[in-house]
Amino acid sequence: MSFISKKTRFLWLPDFMADFMAIIAAYYTTIFLRFYSAFGERIYGTLPKLIADQHMGAISPTLENFYFTSALRIILIITAVICMLYAMRKLYSGRQHLLKQPVAWNVLLANTIALTLFYAYWYLQRNVHHPRSIFASIMVLNIFFCITFRAIMTRIMQAVREQSGIDKCHALLVGNGEESTFIATILEVLQPHGITCAQQISIDSEETFEKQLGIIIETITRLKAGMLIVAAKDLTVPQIMQILEETDKLGIPTKILSEKLDVLVSHARLSCDLIHGVPLVHFGSPKNQGKLGVFRRTITIVVSGISLVAISPVLLVIGLLVRITSKGPAIFVQERVGVNRKPFRMYKFRTMHNKAEELLAQIEEFNESSETLFKIKKDPRITTIGRFLRRFSLDELPQLINIIKGDMVIVGPRPLPQRDFKNYYEEWHYSRHGGLPGLTCLWQISGRSNIDFHNMCILDVYYLRNHSWIMDIEIIMRTTKVVLFGTGAY
Repeated sequence: MSFISKKTRFLWLPDFMADFMAIIAAYYTTIFLRFYSAFGERIYGTLPKLIADQHMGAISPTLENFYFTSALRIILIITAVICMLYAMRKLYSGRQHLLKQPVAWNVLLANTIALTLFYAYWYLQRNVHHPRSIFASIMVLNIFFCITFRAIMTRIMQAVREQSGIDKCHALLVGNGEESTFIATILEVLQPHGITCAQQISIDSEETFEKQLGIIIETITRLKAGMLIVAAKDLTVPQIMQILEETDKLGIPTKILSEKLDVLVSHARLSCDLIHGVPLVHFGSPKNQGKLGVFRRTITIVVSGISLVAISPVLLVIGLLVRITSKGPAIFVQERVGVNRKPFRMYKFRTMHNKAEELLAQIEEFNESSETLFKIKKDPRITTIGRFLRRFSLDELPQLINIIKGDMVIVGPRPLPQRDFKNYYEEWHYSRHGGLPGLTCLWQISGRSNIDFHNMCILDVYYLRNHSWIMDIEIIMRTTKVVLFGTGAY
């Protein structure tokens, strides 16, 4: 049973259309000002004098013709770069947020970054033919047109929803206190992305959680609500997971306000609504990652294969150093738990002395992590070169082979050894195995070994329910920074 229309996956489309039209308008306005306007000619003629460069802005007839014949190609390139940056600035987040996002600031920042990237590309290419002023003008005008067109598109969508009811999402709001009152006001006044409050249910502290959950599910079914919003700061994580399990059966997204989810903001620095300082976290339905789509699988193999070839000299050097500095093989093979709890053989560079697994029982009492995970900052089993490899995650590079084989993906929950898997102490922990394990994940960029197992599972569950290609790119970029500085690794 599902009360969600498939059209909800295209909530970003109106904003994208506005952005695309803004880029077209900015491009052709720039062309008009540069080639056909006396006012524009004065502006572009003044710039060279201001910076004492008489050759700046000079355009040959051939280059002038180029801007007309190649207009479509240039517009598509600009669109790809700009919209990628917009997506990374959460400007296509759909119904993930109730609070209005700072559109003007994010548009300004994205266009500034885009212009910097274009300038950097031209500098590296030693391209002196294209006047920088033209692209600067396009970006400046695009900021104006984008903000204007988005505001117009928002008004149009609001009018369409009011007149026809299309694209409306009726939400059930559960909770007491200031937070739920504030959320109800937002839904009534702003109706963000068409979300309206169909009914509000108060939490009865004298009733059992199971009974209240039953009432919530019955109400959702009766109202055919398309979203559940729960504002209860004192919910436990197991209770949150129970709610998500039930809403999964109905196929609707859930927003939960809880202090127990603070790790998503404080450590992972994810974009969440903050209601009186407490995160309101959006959870989509879990996405089946057991089998990748053909496109994503192809991209994964190509990227991993190219990376493996590119770093092969580094792999060879590391392998030789491992063999030379300690006895044993260069590659360590260990059974890890993957998707749907299935074991697989994972490859790493050996960072410990040979037969280190046999010494584990002797040092278990010195465990500095939770009961589930085993970690010691100064583990005596780790070799000198191994400590260096771990600090910069170089020991993980052979897992590119696992990715090519299909055991893993680039971004996904980190696979744990069988020993740690057997120590799971709550049923909801197993939900982190709902997708293929990855080379990096939210845990890697949120503190790595400084994050306990409980919070690691929260991060993994959030990722599996909300992941997107934009989130994957962001995680990969942040992983690069974390690895370079060796943050939280031991």
